[in-house]
Amino acid sequence: MGARPPPQRPGGGCVNDTPSWQPNVDSDKEDEAPRRLVLTPASTIRIRPVRWLWDTTPEGAPPTSHGRIPLNSLAIAAGGPGLGKSQFSVWLTARITTGTLPGELWGKPRGVIYAATEDSWTYTIAPRLIAAGADMDLVFRVDVRDDEELHARLTLPKDISLMGKAAEAYSVGLLVADPLLSMIDASINDYRAAEVRAALEPLVAAADRHCFTILGLAHFTKAGGSDPLSRIAGSGAFGQLIRSLIAFAKQEGEDGVDEFVMSLEKNNLGRLGLPSHTYEIQSVTVDTDEGPTYVSRFVLGPESTTSVRDVMRAETNGDTGSLSSEVAEWLQGWLTDVGGSDEARAIKKAARKEGYSDSAVDRAKKKLSIQSKQQGFGRERTAHWYLPEAWAKAGHADLPRTA
Repeated sequence: MGARPPPQRPGGGCVNDTPSWQPNVDSDKEDEAPRRLVLTPASTIRIRPVRWLWDTTPEGAPPTSHGRIPLNSLAIAAGGPGLGKSQFSVWLTARITTGTLPGELWGKPRGVIYAATEDSWTYTIAPRLIAAGADMDLVFRVDVRDDEELHARLTLPKDISLMGKAAEAYSVGLLVADPLLSMIDASINDYRAAEVRAALEPLVAAADRHCFTILGLAHFTKAGGSDPLSRIAGSGAFGQLIRSLIAFAKQEGEDGVDEFVMSLEKNNLGRLGLPSHTYEIQSVTVDTDEGPTYVSRFVLGPESTTSVRDVMRAETNGDTGSLSSEVAEWLQGWLTDVGGSDEARAIKKAARKEGYSDSAVDRAKKKLSIQSKQQGFGRERTAHWYLPEAWAKAGHADLPRTA
């Protein structure tokens, strides 16, 4: 048999083994066209490593393997009301303005533009910044002066060019948009993903061009199940643009007290599955010239094996299902084998070895009406869990119970 002929183009002619294109060569006719295609050889594109605004890589791990927020990109902080999203943005602002955020800007204080539409600067934002230890000379409130509009406010995409110039002029490393959707032009329907995306794409391009990162705050909707991304209001537009999603949730802790959890639920340019963290919202007193004022402060806590997705799944599924019964049966057996009571930390450690998450064990604790009691003080403080009968035998029947 003879050699197989090369494939033919639909219009005739052969497909050559080597390309015959000539880069950046357009005919005079194409130059005159208002719209044309420009083909760029991949060989001419400069590749670069991802640099991280916030990088929690521990010692001994591969460099930048725990990057959480990429530089010069759009990140979203999302959660329900009262979970500390705004306090987190203040914490991040303080770290950036003092050069104490682990990552590319460590030791390099940068400015932050803080654009907020829901909280008062006088009563809330400025006192929170002071409580978080921010360099107040490097945090900027942004206002708009417009001779033709008396009550002008920062509007996307109208003010993106001005934002880019201001970011360069003040060496800004972060733009906080709280909340992000409120800054989109009122004529844009924020339920239409295409319109929202068209307003945000130029902002993302400006961040890359002028070297600043965007942290947009967003709210969770009640619909969407256990997927944090699908629970974000406006997620149809955000989904393709955001590089990092930091989600916030609340669950019942070992001692029956609410525990806050923060997870990286999207990381387009880095690793998923990075450890979640617990965090606290602490009350802080800030002195003013007219007397004390009281605000709250975000405090990052230790790593957690429970993710925001786990918490949402528990809220969605409730306490039903075979897995819930399986965990409850295991927990009942564990406590029975050790005499009815054990340290909560030891229980959860053993549960993880069996493949059960902390949130699943917490739900089983509630299902079995297990009681919790704090013992010790300071760093030695621990929570002990008791089966109901062991609780009564230990003489705690008259003490307040925590389910």
